[in-house]
Amino acid sequence: MDIKIKKQLLDHCFKRVEGRVTEITFALQQAQEAIEGDTKSSAGDKYETSREMIQQDLNRYHMQLSQAKKDWALLQKINTGVKEKAEIGAVVATEQVTYFVAISLGEQQVDGMRFMVISPSSPIGKLLLGHKVGNEIFFNGTKQQIIAIY
Repeated sequence: MDIKIKKQLLDHCFKRVEGRVTEITFALQQAQEAIEGDTKSSAGDKYETSREMIQQDLNRYHMQLSQAKKDWALLQKINTGVKEKAEIGAVVATEQVTYFVAISLGEQQVDGMRFMVISPSSPIGKLLLGHKVGNEIFFNGTKQQIIAIY
């Protein structure tokens, strides 16, 4: 595996976060318009319940947008150079799975290869951090040996 793949992985992550930001921003606009367009009907309780549900949606979208912005900021800090140990920006290959330590995206496919894109604060991310080639980790009752780090 070469640095080109790591750069493609990072670019893929940026595109996914950008897409998430676009979707969340659109949902926020829709919810805001729903609140502004909602007129009080004769059924006051129904109006209040509807408004509260929309407000909860707005709050959830704001939290999601905040997380997406944090993910974007973390991706901008990633150096695609070769790593000696598992750390943010490292591609860590085990016998079973190849991980990219960045943000939480789950399984992704880039250039025909499958990667598990994980956050360093995820359970598996925490286990991997600091390990080197040849080290073993135990996750969900399964032993995985690190065979390469890029």
